Formats: sequence, structure tokens, C-alpha cells
Amino acid sequence: MKILPKGIIKKYTQTVGVNNEIDEIMRLTLFFTRIFGHHILDPNWTWNITFPYQLATLLLISYVIVGTLEIIRGTNDVKLIAEAAYTFIVIVVMQTRFYFFLSTRKHFQHLYIQMKTTLYNSILDDPEKNLKDVLKKLRMVVNWMAFFCFFPVVIYILTTLWCYVNGEKRLMSKTTSILMPMRTPYYEIGLLLHSIFMFSAAFTIGEVEIWFVMMMIFFRSACDGTEKYLSVEARHENESQLDYAIRLKNSLRKFYKSHVKEIEFLNTLNAMFKWLGMMPLISVALCICLILLLLSKGIDMTFVSNVIPVIVELFVYNWFGEEIKIKAEKWKSAILEFDWLNLLPKDKKCYCILVCYMSKEFGIKIATGTFLSLLTMSASLKFSYQAFTVLQTMDI
Repeated sequence: MKILPKGIIKKYTQTVGVNNEIDEIMRLTLFFTRIFGHHILDPNWTWNITFPYQLATLLLISYVIVGTLEIIRGTNDVKLIAEAAYTFIVIVVMQTRFYFFLSTRKHFQHLYIQMKTTLYNSILDDPEKNLKDVLKKLRMVVNWMAFFCFFPVVIYILTTLWCYVNGEKRLMSKTTSILMPMRTPYYEIGLLLHSIFMFSAAFTIGEVEIWFVMMMIFFRSACDGTEKYLSVEARHENESQLDYAIRLKNSLRKFYKSHVKEIEFLNTLNAMFKWLGMMPLISVALCICLILLLLSKGIDMTFVSNVIPVIVELFVYNWFGEEIKIKAEKWKSAILEFDWLNLLPKDKKCYCILVCYMSKEFGIKIATGTFLSLLTMSASLKFSYQAFTVLQTMDI
């Protein structure tokens, strides 16, 4: 980001809340969200301000859809038709995710403020957790995710440009026409429009995952510190029963205050990803059915690589969902192993209420009422195969 002055970049990537190290780590992602009109962390963001971005995106998508229909209208090639179907799936997923993402901007802004304050301070107060190490890990993960988000698109574009330099004018995608003559300057204009679309699609789909993983890293680190509040040293020889009971009460109180803030964060996260969390399940069902149908028709394996990002996305969501369930179980174990017998009578009542509350199931719940977990992932893959077998019996 050294191409532009640092002051200009900060001006156009302002976020809610007080700026800190997290904003600097996410600066590149925020810069691209600004370019594509997704910068909903800007406190001044409105639909009216970003209307030109939305209109340009809609026109570009319409252009790609018409170009794809133009190609498949005159072909009976099953592989081309399947690749065109995959293009339509990407467009539907991209636009649906884009709508859900923008519609949750209030939840997103609230989450971001909580992460920069509540979770940030929880990690900072944990003596066994180095905040710099957490931020370093976060920066590395965000950079790698951004790299893998754009890398396939860059390779695709570079391959097309290499052919162009060597005198061969080829389409960016075999299933999408540029709708213009294959001569200068129309070819170059079509190539530019397709490149913008591919970058926009890759970022729109990958952006949500970047934010999700970033929040999960911070949430997990904060949960580790909360659990440690219940690890109270045994009563010392020279310590009175009252002093020990007070020390237990203080530890329980710290756990409760921290736990309430983290559950509030988790509830807001559930509100934001209620529908966004369903998108990987839908995407993998559609894509795997398509791939299996192609393989059943004797098509080669080259198209199978398209489903890999979808499966990785499905795994990431459900793996972090499983991690939250594991954290919740650790909380339950820690509270049950707590030396509550030595609490004062009035504090024992508070402890019992807390135990009853901890018996609830915590996790990332999507719109269907299902918690994201590895079990949900296996169920989704199983459903995809069952849908394929039904379609195969119908001879589609």
C-alpha cells in the first residue's frame, strides 16, 4: 500500500470506533472494500453514497450473464454448459452474499467495535497471552487469505495476457463471450470488463471469509483468558477461610463479567452470520452435484478443481463452529470443577445460576437452526451426494 500516501489511504478506510493495530492489519482489505463499494465499516456509509458502485456491479453482472447465454445458446457441449452453469452459480452466490453482507452492517460495525475494545482488552489482560503474537498471527492469516483469494484470478488473467502477447486472442472464459468483435480495441475492452468481474467476484466471496476468520481468531484468544479465571490456586496454609472464599468470589466474578461480554459478541456474530453461514452449505451442495453429474457423463477431471475453494470454505466455517463448541465445553468443565463448596452462602446461589446458564448450547447457529460443526459439514456433503443420486436417476 506504499503506492498511495498513507494519509489518503487512512482517510478512505476509516472505521467505526477508535483506530488501533487491528485497523492497520486490515488496511489492505478495507482498501479493496472501498474500491468495490463494500466499506460498510465506514460510519458514514449509506446506500445512496454507494449507489454508483452497486449500479456498476449490476451492469457488469448483466453483461457477463448475457455473454454466457450467448455462448451456450449455440452449443451442445456438455462441458461448456456445465461450466456456464458454474458461472451462474458463482453469480448467484456472489450477489446473495453481497446482499446479506450489506444488510448486516449494523451487526458488523458492532462486532468490529467489540473486537477492538472488549476482546482486545481481554487478550491484553491475559498474562499468558502475548497480544503482539496474536496480532502477528492475525496479520499472517489475513495476508494469506487475501493472497489465495486473488491468486487464481491473477493466474487466469496472466494466462490470457500471455496468449495475447503471443498473438492469440482468446476469451477470458470459454463460456462467456465479450459480446464485441475480437479485434482492437473491442477485445481489450472486453478483457478488461471480464477481469474486473473476476476480481469483484473473488473479493466479494472471499471478503466475508477474511472477516469471519479474523473475528474467530480474536474470539478464541479471548476465550482462553476467560477460562483461566476459574483456575484458582488452592487455599494457602496461612490463608483464612474467609479470605479464600473472597478470592473464589472475585475469580468467579471476573469470569462472569468476561463471559457475558464474549457471549454478547457471539450473539451478535450469530445475528450477522445467520444467513451468511448458510452460503457455504448451499454452494457446496450445488457445486458437488454439478461435478458428480459431469463425472457420471464421462467428462474429464479438469473441472473438479473448481469445487476445491467451495469445500475449503465449508471446512473453515464448520471448523471454527466446532472450535466454539469445544470452547463452550471447556467453560462447562471449568465451572463444574470450580471449588464452589468454599464459597460464601450468598455466592453459592450465584454459582448455581451460572451453572444453569452454562448448560445452554453455544455455537454459531445458522438460519435453519443448525449449529456449524464438523457434523454439519459431513451432513452437507452427504446431502450433496444424495441429491446427485436423485438427479442421476432422473437421467439429467
